[in-house]
Amino acid sequence: MSRSAHLFLEAEPYQNASGAINAWVEDELRALGYGVERHNHHRVNAPDAGIPVATARRLLALRSRPPADLAVYCDLGLWISPPSRERARRTFVYFHGLHGAPTTWLGNPVIDLYGTLSPYIHDTLSALLMMPDWRQRRCLEPRGAQVVESIVPTLPCLEAKDGDPRLPGGGLPSSVQEALDRGEVLGHALQPSKADWAAVCQILLHLRVLTREHGHPPVRLVVSAEDYSLMQHVLRFRHPFDASALVAALQAADLRLEDLLLPVAHLSQPALFQLFQKARFGLVYNTVPEPFGMYVLESVLNGCPIYTNGAGNNRHALPPGHGIVVRESAGMASGTPGAYATVAERILQDIQAPGPLREACQRGAALIRRTFTRETFSASVRACVARLESQAEAPRWSFDDLVLRLSPMVRRLDEASGRFSSDYAGGVLSERERESLPELLGQPAGRLGHGEAERSLLEGLFDKGVLSLTPPDESAPPRPTWGAWPWYPPRSAFLNPSFLLEAATR
Repeated sequence: MSRSAHLFLEAEPYQNASGAINAWVEDELRALGYGVERHNHHRVNAPDAGIPVATARRLLALRSRPPADLAVYCDLGLWISPPSRERARRTFVYFHGLHGAPTTWLGNPVIDLYGTLSPYIHDTLSALLMMPDWRQRRCLEPRGAQVVESIVPTLPCLEAKDGDPRLPGGGLPSSVQEALDRGEVLGHALQPSKADWAAVCQILLHLRVLTREHGHPPVRLVVSAEDYSLMQHVLRFRHPFDASALVAALQAADLRLEDLLLPVAHLSQPALFQLFQKARFGLVYNTVPEPFGMYVLESVLNGCPIYTNGAGNNRHALPPGHGIVVRESAGMASGTPGAYATVAERILQDIQAPGPLREACQRGAALIRRTFTRETFSASVRACVARLESQAEAPRWSFDDLVLRLSPMVRRLDEASGRFSSDYAGGVLSERERESLPELLGQPAGRLGHGEAERSLLEGLFDKGVLSLTPPDESAPPRPTWGAWPWYPPRSAFLNPSFLLEAATR
């Protein structure tokens, strides 16, 4: 008997990296015998951005169809049409990131299964679903982590060594080779709208000072033309963020923006990989938490090491010693002048003696090829579909048995000062929060939150994204079982803040 599936996926096949994953999910469903009807883009046409006439027509057409056996959404695809039993008997949502229409999926009982592309997003999504209500003694999603599964992504380039030609983009511009011919050392930071530009520019300015002091060729960072235009606008108009300190630093060093940054238009994968092979490092000091980290993995795969603050899964994408260097300090988090000098010093040291990091990238490339395979991706997608088809109810547990731990969003926590860096927000814990936190970690929820003062304390720590709930070890759903990320920290690590300090400076 044929089965039907409606796919609500924002990116079209191979439109970008997310589109490649969307295409592979569709391939798996077709291989399993599903008749697939795909819908892309939440904006049906340009005029709909103002008045959604065409969107209304599309929703009307969708409601005229009988329910499918399965509806599959990506996170941004949730904007196309909200999940409902009118659309399908079973609903699966998988997350490239946590960007799409959160009020449609947070605690929605219509969603039968959530899929994630990294253990970091697996744990972060579980923490969001298990946001506690201490007065009612319940979570936002009663099924919690039991309805979260993992998909192991693959990389498009693993099937095409020089890069997948189906992904759009142009060739490497001559300006890159011209810079190399002048003796410049190039790095790369080509993720539009993700960079922490205050951090990136501080690192580059420190590098410029160091290279002058040591008589070393200058270092410049290849960036997207989109980000370059943003920085030109910021320097001129001080908007959308204040760049007064950067302007002053550039003037003091007698530098222009183009002395630090080299803009390029969107590159095809073959051109991107040519750049990785020519560049000496990648700089991924981002404000946006990375849900998977395809960019950093592709760089390492092509022999170019990454320096990062570890936002999102970037701190977990590979184990230490495999080509990704995580550096974040209390000074960086608090905006201390000169805090990023240590990153610049490490980069210049590695440029001058590249052997150890070259070997680290070779280890990383071998691990990437073993781990993120198309076969593993296929097996993990099919396991999710099999679980949906079984229609088995997720087991539940008592709220009181859940255990408090550090949130997977926290990157760094200094117990003495209470200062923390998080993928959600950074800040400083109050004296009471700092003193109480060690006593709260590992406690079952049943022992906590019974008085107004304690409830207020707990709610504050959860709302800051510092604490999360997890099932007790004996009833917790297993971590991904497909051979990926055995280096991801065990659950017990999130009961001890000291492991975060080690991870932030590995």
